[in-house]
Amino acid sequence: MKPIISLPKTGALVVAVFVAVTTLLFVGNAEPADGFKPVPLPDPGIKGYSFPEPEDTILKWVNDNNQHAINLHAWGLWTALTSETDEIYAGQKLRVFETWLTPQDILAESEVRAARTSTPRPFEAFRQLSRHGAARETGGATVLGFVKYDPTAAQHIIDNKLLSKAALTKMLTTGETQIPDFPVTGVSLKPVFQPIAQKDLVDGRYYQMAAWPGPPGKTPPGPSVPFPSAVWGQCVWIDLMNEGRGDGSVDKKCDRGGASRTPQNTYNVSSLIHFVLTEQEVKLLNAQNLAQWRQAVQEAEKEKKAAPPKPNPLTAGDYAVLQAMHVTSREITRWTWQTFWWSPSPDTPHFPSSAAIANDRPPQLKGAPRNYAHAPAYSMLFPPQPNTGGTNTGNSVYAYNPWLEAGFSKSVLPDSIPGMYNGMKVPNNVGIQTNCMSCHAQANFNPNNIPNAPDYTGDRYIDLDSPQFKGTLKVDFLWSIPGNAK
Repeated sequence: MKPIISLPKTGALVVAVFVAVTTLLFVGNAEPADGFKPVPLPDPGIKGYSFPEPEDTILKWVNDNNQHAINLHAWGLWTALTSETDEIYAGQKLRVFETWLTPQDILAESEVRAARTSTPRPFEAFRQLSRHGAARETGGATVLGFVKYDPTAAQHIIDNKLLSKAALTKMLTTGETQIPDFPVTGVSLKPVFQPIAQKDLVDGRYYQMAAWPGPPGKTPPGPSVPFPSAVWGQCVWIDLMNEGRGDGSVDKKCDRGGASRTPQNTYNVSSLIHFVLTEQEVKLLNAQNLAQWRQAVQEAEKEKKAAPPKPNPLTAGDYAVLQAMHVTSREITRWTWQTFWWSPSPDTPHFPSSAAIANDRPPQLKGAPRNYAHAPAYSMLFPPQPNTGGTNTGNSVYAYNPWLEAGFSKSVLPDSIPGMYNGMKVPNNVGIQTNCMSCHAQANFNPNNIPNAPDYTGDRYIDLDSPQFKGTLKVDFLWSIPGNAK
């Protein structure tokens, strides 16, 4: 896969490295201002994969511990949503997930044309990550990105006014205990990105990016400590000129001046899903980066810590590369959960992924998307427990994204309780001991600030009829509903 644009081999270049994101869109029959529209999840033609799968089929995989079927299904979703479409924005072809709607698109439904003109990509710090200061614990610069919904999930949100606090409150006050279930075709994504400026490049072309080494300690899941990217102790170099010869090696010295860079630990930008930033996106990013930096400085002053360096400005034409993404589908009551991140060794990725998961990649998954690792969470524990009336017994199932949850400390996961992993008692109270399904099962709308309402948690069993939900409105596993409702 070649870069989207050709770049000169001289002069300083500016790169933005982040999880791919994209565009403001329409639903219904309206045509978007720039001529592209949301694309439904396609059939990638993978043998043994179909979407949506019946709930009974997926639950049988889970009960039988059929990891091959689970892995293949996750890879099928990834293959479909990263497929290129015929839709174009700013002269660049869009992938399927790039055409989907964000909460901001839905909130601006009646004013989409104006919103698209001013903010075509509404980059922001994740609202969910502001909870308990989680955004400060990811390890690097503020994690930016946004949530995406496939067209059927977006339409469900619009039809039921699920991003209206007034509508959610009405459901709660009229005796509802949960929002209407999403359709089985519903898919939600959480991409993230990190902007990088010219002064962060070496020789105007090489960007140093942290590389996930797996959890700390000799064996998974690792000790009960936060493990953000700032302490991973290894990195890779991304070459904007596509002349790298990365062979799975990493740089364990990570010299900021590039002295430790070698051809073997240098990877081409074309090995990552990537696109080019527009002038409008750059203006938005620069404004947000500056605002977030000022907030970080204030927090540092309060805590009597060193202030972070001021971010360098971006310019139009900079690259953007996909770094990681959460993906969930409503095919089962508790949704399927899979999380993806770029890996320099995609054939043998580190825990919580594995070589066995990588070996299940279908041949239809080609190019840059094939260089991503994934970890699935189709149950909280094994053997799996029922949706209601179960217990927190069994082997913990871990699935988290290195770029998001790995840095979380105990304070971010206040509802955690201990569990077991391979016969050992584990606290399951930090990011490297989490499961997407467990934390999202707690999602609720709590306008009355009821004490002890369900909150973020490490891996454990969640009873969907837990009395802890009393007085709250369950939001079908999506924290993005209360997190974005206006």
